[in-house]
Amino acid sequence: MPYLRLYSREVSIEQKRVIAQSLIEITLRTFHLRPEECNQITIQFIPPPQVSGVDGSQPAIPLGADFMLEVMAHHLTEAKERAFAKEAAAIIVPLVPLQPRRLIARLLGVKTDPRQQIALQFTELSPAISDPFVVDPDRRAA
Repeated sequence: MPYLRLYSREVSIEQKRVIAQSLIEITLRTFHLRPEECNQITIQFIPPPQVSGVDGSQPAIPLGADFMLEVMAHHLTEAKERAFAKEAAAIIVPLVPLQPRRLIARLLGVKTDPRQQIALQFTELSPAISDPFVVDPDRRAA
């Protein structure tokens, strides 16, 4: 089932609830899942570390973006990725706190493309990875 990680600066618990519900709805719709599968979607809110990578040279959120959404799922297609990205940008971007420079631009009436504020990363999950709570029936306890 899909796993989503939102790397963002401070988000209140109320905002997290609204964002999570929106992401669940988008995921169900764009990945063509059944409504009862909504409980199998995992969403994590992670404050971005200052840097990532071994040498510390790569920022967790790409330059120019306000936040990053990592989407890991089975059977990703380009069409699913495009549909998810389009809906996520339209619905989620207004809910996540803006970087100060974007806030100033908005106050000055400068319009920005929502897709530029969100960095999306899609990762295909291996068929071997499914529900971490599934127990192999052929494996016996020692």
